[in-house]
Amino acid sequence: MSLSIRRNNKRFGWHHWVPGVNVLREYKLALLPKDIIAGITLGLVMVPVGLAFGELAGSPLAGLYAGIFPLIAYALFGTSKQLIIGPGAAMSAFVALSVAPLAMADPDRLIVLIALISVMIGILCIAGSFLRLGFFADFLSNQVVVGFMHGLALVIAVSQLPLLLGIKIKGGTTLKQFIAVCQNIDQTHLITLALGSICVAIILLLKNFFPAVPGQIIVLIGAILAVKYFSLEEQGVLVVGMIPNGLPDFHIPVLSIKDIQTLIPVAFAATIVAFSDTMANSRGFADRNHYRVDADQELLALGMGNIVAGLTQSLPVSGSGSRTAVAEAAGSKTQVTSIFAAAMVAFVLLFFNDFLFSLPLAALGGILMAAAWNLCNFQAFKRMWEYRGVGLISAVMTLIGVVSFGIIQGIGIGVLFSLVLVVRAVAFPTDTTLGKTKDQRFRDEKEFPEAVAVPGIIVYRFSGVLIFANSGTFRNRAEELIRRSHKHVKGFVLDASSIIEIDMSACEMLSLFHKELEERGIRLIITKLRKDIRRSMIKGWLGPIDKNKLFKKNVREAVASIQEV
Repeated sequence: MSLSIRRNNKRFGWHHWVPGVNVLREYKLALLPKDIIAGITLGLVMVPVGLAFGELAGSPLAGLYAGIFPLIAYALFGTSKQLIIGPGAAMSAFVALSVAPLAMADPDRLIVLIALISVMIGILCIAGSFLRLGFFADFLSNQVVVGFMHGLALVIAVSQLPLLLGIKIKGGTTLKQFIAVCQNIDQTHLITLALGSICVAIILLLKNFFPAVPGQIIVLIGAILAVKYFSLEEQGVLVVGMIPNGLPDFHIPVLSIKDIQTLIPVAFAATIVAFSDTMANSRGFADRNHYRVDADQELLALGMGNIVAGLTQSLPVSGSGSRTAVAEAAGSKTQVTSIFAAAMVAFVLLFFNDFLFSLPLAALGGILMAAAWNLCNFQAFKRMWEYRGVGLISAVMTLIGVVSFGIIQGIGIGVLFSLVLVVRAVAFPTDTTLGKTKDQRFRDEKEFPEAVAVPGIIVYRFSGVLIFANSGTFRNRAEELIRRSHKHVKGFVLDASSIIEIDMSACEMLSLFHKELEERGIRLIITKLRKDIRRSMIKGWLGPIDKNKLFKKNVREAVASIQEV
């Protein structure tokens, strides 16, 4: 009997939890050449990049190993067709700042600590998946994702400038890195700049005019041959150098209870960072390619990837925008790309590590720079401006935050601004007054100039939720309408057809409003209430309630009832 679990009132077999199996079952062989090329290109790029992030964390091999088995785990469990996971700047920095000091300069202990934090992140992600916490990703609005993707493009581009210019700089955020590049621009190594610029130009030109030609692989091979043939290393061009060989062993990290307790808060913080980074990237690339991802399943896939990373002495992993951009630019179509990329990294470690010795860092920078350009979609900003300027502000704030403070901080700024917009929309919902037209219907006076207000009666429509956050706004607007009325008001009709939720605070406010209007000789009638909203209102009403007098089926009936008195 197959394992199944109820989710969203449907039954799914075990293959629901491993969507990669279905991808393999339904795989179209026509996609294989592109996935192979993208996988090989990505694998070649991941070797030096993994080493770089591993070096940042204090264990170069941990960064390299993260490009093998975690990729396969995500390919099996993830729902994104493009996303590539791996060690990133944020996760490497977490390890360097929070985990490495616990190792007390013991490299063997550091490896175990890194493995343990990876497993802990994985467990937290899987727990979050089964608790259905993926809904937190819904706070990543389209505007935030657009801003993030363009900010990511700038982060990638600026981070590669030192490689393209042949200079060494220090700097934390992208903005600081760019300032450092400008301050050291006079140290530019012209041969390195020429080599990197040629690589960028070749990739972009081939993509535009000959998209079937794998520009990244041509650049990698061509750059290696150029270094060897023209002895560019002797002229100051930096190369990747010697890469260690061999695959990681599977090992369960075991440490003391004290170490685990120390790492728990670090694991929670790293999990939030990893999930935010992963969802921003997966949704960004999914939007670009017109499909959807399952946030809860992404949590599960991220968790499995990190557990596998921990069991293979690898750095913690999350969604990598730069490597995903490289894979997409190389023609990646499905998760199969990750499998070939992992195989390529393993192959290089086992048999081919000498080949990349002469790979110039400028070529690597050129590949990532071209990938950054391909992430840009300036039409998205134009559409946001034409639709509503506030959406553009959200995207730009996210972009500026990513560049100025960091990827996670930038996403946080965008999400916070989006939440402010949500709160504002709830606190100040749309409303309007209704007037009577010649056909005896009540319509929005703003949209229908022929709609005329009924003398002495205010017909008011309030839209959205009516809760504690906006009940004061409702009361103020209603009082303002009564105060501004040119005729003596004898009736106030609330068209509640657009009210979709009400809480007890709002019920109490309406109760008091009704009582005060009665004392002033004004009758309140509520119309077009949904049955569930009406039941909630009756429960939350203060004091006795005359349902026949307070509620009417429609505005016309309510107005007629007031006019009869």
